[in-house]
Amino acid sequence: MAHLTLSERELYTKVFLKFDTNGDGWLNMGEFSDLCKTLGHKITQSQIQSLFNSLDTDKNSKVTLDEFLAVMPQLSPTERKCANLRRLFEKADRDKDGLLSADELSRIVSSGDSPLSEDEAMRLIAKVDKNGDNKLDYKEFLQLVTLMN
Repeated sequence: MAHLTLSERELYTKVFLKFDTNGDGWLNMGEFSDLCKTLGHKITQSQIQSLFNSLDTDKNSKVTLDEFLAVMPQLSPTERKCANLRRLFEKADRDKDGLLSADELSRIVSSGDSPLSEDEAMRLIAKVDKNGDNKLDYKEFLQLVTLMN
């Protein structure tokens, strides 16, 4: 049986509480749909409806935090990793244009004592930049992540 890591559990709880906008302890379909999109899962509205129905174990048209956390480990590690990468990309995309510039990329690749310069970021971008715009779309970002692993 799969389990959530502590950091995943904390993230999912924090996001759940953020989307429980009225603080009633449960999510309706609209809140749940918004939550799924924020977590980075690319699923259709019908898939969201199906997931909502499967989470709503007591069939009261509400998903509680416990119901939500119970199903999250059932997502494959690959699905969770993809969602994590999508969230990272969207967080780094400060101007929300759907592309990462060298500056935006350098902010997420830099680590503590060794910041990534914009020139280094441009060299990384050049490795996967198919259209020559000197930015990364999400697909190019995934290619870069694959190269770096």
